[in-house]
Amino acid sequence: MAGAVQTVSSTKETTNYARLCRLLVDIGTQALRDTFNAIHSPANLHTVLAGNKATLQPLRARKVIDPTQWGKLFPVTSSSVTSGSFDITLLMVLLRNICGLAAPATGWDALPAATDVSLEADISRIKYFRNTVYAHAEHASVDDATFDTYWSEIRGTLVRLGGVAYRAAVDNLETECMDPDVEEHYKELLQQWKNDEDNIKDELKEIKTLINIDIKNLRKKIDNLVTSSVISKEETGEEGELYSNI
Repeated sequence: MAGAVQTVSSTKETTNYARLCRLLVDIGTQALRDTFNAIHSPANLHTVLAGNKATLQPLRARKVIDPTQWGKLFPVTSSSVTSGSFDITLLMVLLRNICGLAAPATGWDALPAATDVSLEADISRIKYFRNTVYAHAEHASVDDATFDTYWSEIRGTLVRLGGVAYRAAVDNLETECMDPDVEEHYKELLQQWKNDEDNIKDELKEIKTLINIDIKNLRKKIDNLVTSSVISKEETGEEGELYSNI
């Protein structure tokens, strides 16, 4: 019928994908926020951020932190800042840069060894699992066996990060009813998270390219100066020899 509203249908497999998206976006964000709050007390957050502003400003200049996120870090009334307004991308940036955490042996962007269950390793796992789940975005579906594997691994990470209280939250979400509109919402949120980080990577690549061009031009100028200096010295030497023979 003309003008009818189209409804979004779902299957068990598409619901599996949406459920994983929600697990990472909702509970994953809260776990990272709780981790951040355990390191930097919310009561002193404005003081902590002010003390780390010099560290954060270069990240802003490189567009790792965007203007909206910067406004949440440094609101007009500094004491009103709250980690509750930080999105998952910003929380990742802060955990890596102002929390005194060292990158896992495999780095921040790779899956840590199974034996590494350190805080830093579990933080990096959140991003790794995000990429793993997002790899299914084209079809937005995950079969039951794959879902069970992903869910178990992500659950273990979240419980280690947030504590045993997270176990019940994760288990409830595994069976909670999700209507098609909610499913679409969380698919979009996971995609937005991925897009935000991809944009950061693109900005950094562009900056790196510009820096490399500047370095190349600087080296060329130095080479030209050196060449000019050598030629000048040779000419001066020739003139000195000429005068000594007069």
